[in-house]
Amino acid sequence: MASRRCVVIGAGILGASVAARLAAAGLRVTLLDQDEPGRATSRWSFAWINSNDKVPRPYHDLNHAGMRAWAELAPDLDGNAWYRPSGHVELATAGTGELEARVKRLTEWGYPARLISPAEASELEPALRLPASSAAFFPDEGYLLTEPLIARLVAHAESHGAQVLTGSPGRVTSIDTSGDAPPQVRTATGAVLEADEVICCAGRWTPSLAAVPLVPWQTEGSVAPGLTVRVGPVVPPGPVRLLHTPDLALRPHPGGLLHLEAEDAAAAVDLHTSEPELRRWAAELLRRARRTVRGLDDARVVAHQVCVRPLPPDGQSIVGRLPGTPGLYVAVTHSGVTLAAHLSRLIAADLTTPTRPASLAPYTPARFASDPA
Repeated sequence: MASRRCVVIGAGILGASVAARLAAAGLRVTLLDQDEPGRATSRWSFAWINSNDKVPRPYHDLNHAGMRAWAELAPDLDGNAWYRPSGHVELATAGTGELEARVKRLTEWGYPARLISPAEASELEPALRLPASSAAFFPDEGYLLTEPLIARLVAHAESHGAQVLTGSPGRVTSIDTSGDAPPQVRTATGAVLEADEVICCAGRWTPSLAAVPLVPWQTEGSVAPGLTVRVGPVVPPGPVRLLHTPDLALRPHPGGLLHLEAEDAAAAVDLHTSEPELRRWAAELLRRARRTVRGLDDARVVAHQVCVRPLPPDGQSIVGRLPGTPGLYVAVTHSGVTLAAHLSRLIAADLTTPTRPASLAPYTPARFASDPA
């Protein structure tokens, strides 16, 4: 088993996690990325670790296991640098029925969640200034700092012998799985890498390398791109927890900043949105943040980015061998931050043991085999 060659395509949070697991298992791993590790979607992710509103039940359980996997990994991977189990406060200013029903369902599923009073919400998050008619607290949720985490995952893989290629040497142009020969990965430099297993963790670029469907992300009006905004400085004491209101999501970010997102802003932008319109939305999210929490009187927009999320058409992860293409394994999911530690463990087991983990059964790429998309 130690002689098996694996090429992992994509050094975002999922690809870096897979490379680290496979290298630690004794496989010969080459990790490829067209940029430096963690510089694409993972860098700009809200990075919320949760299974708050993920259905059906098997997908909820998969994500809940993902949360636990990060807690288990943190002590061995310098978790103080990237693991933030802050808890999550959600406010409802009207129409509390959905929140109450969700909390009830989650508690029945064994997931820590409880309704709280507005006063308790203010105790849990002292920077809060927005009144609420109802609120909930999810104590096991939090967020990850993806850049320092991915750096540690890549270093962990390299410490077990993995080779990391970035830029043109790491940009994959094609994967050849024809015939009975081992898969071949061709890069932008013309190099050809042979492998016993190719694991494609290329996020939104996956369909250009492997025949799996994702929601189209380049077209006008696509729901795959979303807007992320970072603002600061935050005057202490600023928010310490992940926070959701009906029109804003925020969390602390290193350097005295806040990371902001909003559903209506995400719906309004795509890769064709003009820069003035992006700036207008960024300013609007800062305005909402000032209304929601204290400490932002002197804050400004530090950065904004249209971040493209890989969205499988049915909302569920795609994990497994591609039918009819021996040696090609695909892993792509919208829940990459929550799932990466657990999925990488399952993928490593799938590739190194004769029995496929049962929890991966619903997510095989074969479920799209009859879908021409």
